[in-house]
Amino acid sequence: MEKDLIAFIGLGKMGAAMAANILRAGYPLVVWNRSADKAASLLSLGAKWAASPAAAAAQADFVISSLADDDSVRAVVSGEGGLLSGMRPGTVHIGTSTLSPKFSDELEAMHKAAGCCYIAGPVVGRVSAAEAAELMTFVAGDPKRLKTIQPLVESYAPQMMVVGAQPSQALTAKLLVNFLGASAMDLIGQSMAWAERASVSPKLVALILNSFFAHPSTREYVEKIGQRDFDAVGFTVSGGLKDVKLMMKSAAEVQLRLSSAEALCAKLECSIANGWQDKDWSCFTETDRALPKTS
Repeated sequence: MEKDLIAFIGLGKMGAAMAANILRAGYPLVVWNRSADKAASLLSLGAKWAASPAAAAAQADFVISSLADDDSVRAVVSGEGGLLSGMRPGTVHIGTSTLSPKFSDELEAMHKAAGCCYIAGPVVGRVSAAEAAELMTFVAGDPKRLKTIQPLVESYAPQMMVVGAQPSQALTAKLLVNFLGASAMDLIGQSMAWAERASVSPKLVALILNSFFAHPSTREYVEKIGQRDFDAVGFTVSGGLKDVKLMMKSAAEVQLRLSSAEALCAKLECSIANGWQDKDWSCFTETDRALPKTS
């Protein structure tokens, strides 16, 4: 049985790797990129070149894009020569880029108005994972269409997690992953800077960090905070505030400010002001949940 023809738009390092995996899975492929030279390796593998996004989309059963940001996606999707001017009615566009959630919903509306379908499918993983076809992806959009894209998506991202019907849900999930990654790097960096200035062995610090992120208690706190289980006390807010102040003082003695500890201190003090001093110290997370929604 002949496979669907795929148009792939955007051949940066991630896009080129995903497109190569689609080819290896046996899908006929037509590609477009702003810089044509980046398509050379794919053309040597059997892909065809299109003169514009519209020309690529006009041939395709499915369109996949891997682009830098909201502006680059908007430029490729709309206008003369854009994807929507070439896509046939019913064609599905899978967007693998990390975009703003609001814009992803806007893309869905733009595609629907053109008689097409937009599925948000941002990918998670480094270029090495893309090259090995080991990416993860969050997908959201028309539930009926989500089933039809699975074999194609699994050719480059075998871990496909369905998030919901609104494209913005998939983008929020992806940004959450990036937030955790950036926050973890920040904590690792602050910990190493503190340890270096205090002459603590780098090997010991690496052991502490690796042990912490793999420790079962980290997973336990995900459940505890998710369920707001703050009355089963492992360590009180008062005790936590005392320790965080000790952290800040210790770091200050080696001329270092711990920005994360300063934020923790403020949240723990807020928790005590709310009368929660004897609850489990993880309840300081309620200060974020209680923040008023921004306009």
